[in-house]
Amino acid sequence: MPSKVSWFNIEIMKQIARSTGWISIVYFLGLLLILPIRLLTLNLDDWRLNDHNRHVLFQQFTFEFQLAMLVSVPVILAVFLFRFLHVKQSADLMHSLPLKREKIFHHYALTGMVFLLAPVAAITLITIVIHAALDFDQVFSLTDLFYWAGTTSTIAVLLYTATVLIAMMTGISVVHAVLSYIFLFFPFGFIQLLFYNLKILLYGFPSTTYLESQLEKISPLTYATTLNGRVFQWGDAVGYLVAAIIFYVLALLFYQKRNVEQASEAIAIPKLRAIFKYGVTFCTMLVGAAYFNEVSNYSLAWLIFGYVMGAVFGYFIAEMVLQKTWRVFARVKGLAVYAAVVAILVMGVKTLGIYENKVPSIADIQSVQLTNGPLYTSADGVNYYYRMKPLTEQANIATVRKLHQQILDDRNLNRPNNEIESDYFIRYTLKNGRHVTREYRINERLYEDFFKPILESKEYKLAANPLFKVKDSRIKTMNIRANGPSNKELVLSDPQEIKEAIHALREDVLAESYADSLYFQGRGSSIELALEGEGTVYAGEVKPVYLHFIRWLEEKQLLERTVITAEDISHVLVVKGETTNTDSVDELKRELEGKNNSLNIKKNGQIKELLDQASSSSDKEFKAIFYYKFGGYYEIMSFDEEHAPDFVLKHF
Repeated sequence: MPSKVSWFNIEIMKQIARSTGWISIVYFLGLLLILPIRLLTLNLDDWRLNDHNRHVLFQQFTFEFQLAMLVSVPVILAVFLFRFLHVKQSADLMHSLPLKREKIFHHYALTGMVFLLAPVAAITLITIVIHAALDFDQVFSLTDLFYWAGTTSTIAVLLYTATVLIAMMTGISVVHAVLSYIFLFFPFGFIQLLFYNLKILLYGFPSTTYLESQLEKISPLTYATTLNGRVFQWGDAVGYLVAAIIFYVLALLFYQKRNVEQASEAIAIPKLRAIFKYGVTFCTMLVGAAYFNEVSNYSLAWLIFGYVMGAVFGYFIAEMVLQKTWRVFARVKGLAVYAAVVAILVMGVKTLGIYENKVPSIADIQSVQLTNGPLYTSADGVNYYYRMKPLTEQANIATVRKLHQQILDDRNLNRPNNEIESDYFIRYTLKNGRHVTREYRINERLYEDFFKPILESKEYKLAANPLFKVKDSRIKTMNIRANGPSNKELVLSDPQEIKEAIHALREDVLAESYADSLYFQGRGSSIELALEGEGTVYAGEVKPVYLHFIRWLEEKQLLERTVITAEDISHVLVVKGETTNTDSVDELKRELEGKNNSLNIKKNGQIKELLDQASSSSDKEFKAIFYYKFGGYYEIMSFDEEHAPDFVLKHF
């Protein structure tokens, strides 16, 4: 009867345990200190978990140490586990055994995975016992514990299998560790760099829009840093596990084709060396351009210098790693070919200008969005209320399109380092279902003739302002908090009062002019709406021109509790003329106080006029220092000639 050979080779598993078992023990002890022992030190009488959430075991239990172990233990384990591939004597010895490569791989990879997951499983069992014995229900539930264990295990397995895959591609352990972290961080870092450079090269490229799309999910390293503030979703977990399976299979395939002689080679698979070399060159080129573009204040000459130096530096560093010597400076042929290809691509894109100059035909546009805030593309959660709804009226579509064309014509005027400029996003939805999205940094004042009819239209206000998207029945409380040091705050909770206040506020927003929205921006008391089960929504400010809302507050005798009044101000110093350009408010105050022919206002009636007419900015013709009666607090605002009270104009 033929003898059967066990699939499990006990001797190999013992060898694995001797060489890497200590990592599993250290991981277990670390988790033991962080969770079970930390639980035993808690004083439950002092524990108050106000906002219970699924990620409580990450959030409340030394997250920094958990994160450090989560992103390091899987990588260290895989590096030590497959070190035999990177030492020629060990590689020769292992592959001289009468074992198929497939069997060797599974023994090492699966045993390592057991060593990685066993500490998490053991800590989970210990914590279950402590939870049952000491009644920790007010701290966390068993569901929270299983969520913690599942999340930790999923991310750890992905990091581990990715590092196993990299082990098959290199022949040096140090390079193995470094390449593993580069590989794990690469998706996030590369996209950040690529989008930044596309924004430089392509006028209007909407990098901010793409970078707001939760890109941290595509790298387990960046996702792990957010586990104490967000829930690990089922879809993300499934995606990570599928990726781990793919990495495992690819690692097996690479291992079966790997030559034993490649030990001590930086890149063990010859066909991957060109990818490594030019990949490093491309990435360092992007880094060089990004760095010199920032430090030179967007100088074109320094940008080109950054591209050249980054590419040269990356190319020769990659060659040194591959050749294991610094004598590589004669190998310039590949760099020359690379430079020629990149130059042709960049010049082709810039010369053709297809992307930059594209403005859809008005006949092809179904709707358009125009906003100077993040262009949310999803309507989930609170984002729904801030999401700019599409404009469909033909007049608005035509005006936005004209604005877009004018911005393109003025591209040389819109320099990116101007403090008074702001980002604007334009997103067309075409009738064929496609989208055209652009982002521009512009000086809004140059385009007031375009913005005025759009922003004053009822359709735009209904589409952009969260106040019109909130249902009255969903509002739990309305909080009005005054600016300044007065601690004035009003909380409305009566449904009828909230309904009346919201109605008055909506009337004022609809009646507000474009000029007033700019002049009084950032001036009034802030308004927040607390919604049933949805968090809070910022609903704007109580501006001096909101007459319906202010009248409603006066009728309810609530105005004094919600806004800064003349009773809160001791006096106001008004000055006319230019001031030194300074970022220091204290220096500006001293300069204004030192000017001659200033006007000192102490009468409450005149102070009220000043409060009603002041702009929050300090760049208008008339500057004013408002001195509060308490705390030595002051505020600097300004007036233009149109809004300055008569007694101010008369004095100057």
